[in-house]
Amino acid sequence: MTTSDQRRPRVVMLVGNFIDGDSRVQKEARSAAEAGWDTYLVGRSYTGKREESELGAVTVVRAAETMAATRYRSSHPHRRGVKGLIAYSSQDVSRVKHQRQRLRQMDLAAERELLARRISAGASPFAALFGKAGLTTSGTLVRARGYWVAARKRAFDANYQVAQQAPSSAIERMLAKRGGDTSSWDVQPRLIDFEDSFGRVADQLEPDVIHANDAEMLGVAVRAAARAEGRKVAVVYDSHEYTAGDVRPEDVTWAPVMFAQERKYIAAADGVVAAVDNFADKLVEHHKLTVRPTVVRNMPEASTFTVAGGKEPGVRGQLGLGPEATILVYPGAVTPIRGLDTAVRALPKLADTHLVLMVASRGGYVAELVTLAGELGVADRFHVLDYVPVEELTDFIASATIGIDTLRRIPTQELTITTKYWSYIGARLPVVVSDVKAAGALTRELGNGEVFEVDDVDALAHAVRTVAADRERYAAVYTDEMLAAHSWEGQVPALLALYAQVSGLTPEPVATPAD
Repeated sequence: MTTSDQRRPRVVMLVGNFIDGDSRVQKEARSAAEAGWDTYLVGRSYTGKREESELGAVTVVRAAETMAATRYRSSHPHRRGVKGLIAYSSQDVSRVKHQRQRLRQMDLAAERELLARRISAGASPFAALFGKAGLTTSGTLVRARGYWVAARKRAFDANYQVAQQAPSSAIERMLAKRGGDTSSWDVQPRLIDFEDSFGRVADQLEPDVIHANDAEMLGVAVRAAARAEGRKVAVVYDSHEYTAGDVRPEDVTWAPVMFAQERKYIAAADGVVAAVDNFADKLVEHHKLTVRPTVVRNMPEASTFTVAGGKEPGVRGQLGLGPEATILVYPGAVTPIRGLDTAVRALPKLADTHLVLMVASRGGYVAELVTLAGELGVADRFHVLDYVPVEELTDFIASATIGIDTLRRIPTQELTITTKYWSYIGARLPVVVSDVKAAGALTRELGNGEVFEVDDVDALAHAVRTVAADRERYAAVYTDEMLAAHSWEGQVPALLALYAQVSGLTPEPVATPAD
């Protein structure tokens, strides 16, 4: 069955990132296109302007974004405390008021000079007296205004500095938990920007299915579907994270706002997808879903699987390290809750062991880890490499000794199996993981590595030594059959079946050229 105008059924996937590093959405999009769906993958633009490109048979659209609401929020921090009552409302206003005060003071000095010249040129005593009185009054008013401007500017500067560390106030966080759109938009203004940009693209593309990746796109998708008068548009919500249990110290309102968005809009979704089984169970529990979400795990594509040690020199060859060196690898996001400082602190206890991170950015917390490695005297064994494309990742890391995952205890990390864990399997790498619930249980079940207690440096070092000493035994579990059971190809049928179910459409698969 096809759509009424005989074009191929169209799916529009929305994701609130720049697409490039998101292996899950890329694989979902390619798989949908190969199955015959006219597939558009819509993400953010680095330039702020609309851009289009191709990813195989997928049309990638990077939406034009002004990010006006986010910029406004950044320059208009919430007023806090008594000083906040007199603080200027924005950075621009503060700058302009301070500039005008400085010019008033300069102008007053010029007026004094002009009066002195008029007196020297023979101005009448009355004019001189009147002029001096006027300048005295003006000077008093300018000084008084200067104190007021300075006080308001200091109050704004203090407010602005606090906002850089804690963008939302306690009152805002309380309102955000209640779930209203107004308060949610106030503390997470990117929701407004996403609606303005992604919503417009969704309308223009006239999809049959909108696949909303993560809670920040769920409301955008539901509203776009509601605007499609006279057309049935199905919404699929793809939950990558456990929003109710997420913790982001750098953005404390993110989790409550996204959970509120999920709670408000999930009932309007025609189908729900979860990245792991535990997330699916929690969605049922929190939102009283009558149908358990379809689980689509972010496993590597079989085409990226490699042989033991890899087909290319990979990370070992790039670092110029011999077979005797123990190499611990970690590809992906680096934040404090990922626990990587535990691995850095373990390096002094692990002779001839190197820790390698593959990251998209070397700033922020990555820079802090580099500093920590220097302080511990292990800078020569701590390496930060650039992000490796997903299609090259498994072979690149296969020459390492061990893949690590050092997650700390927060609810979402207790329940998840990270994408990198599946990549370790595809690379036939033994693992060392912290004893968070899901990853610890899976590792014990598979027998592909060792588990250490969260944040325990000595325990991590012991686990690394144990695996490195008998690496072949741990790697022996990676049979061809085992890898096939942990491939992306095994996940695709469930996703495509859900598309067909919610839309009533089944496209003709795209024919591939014969070899």
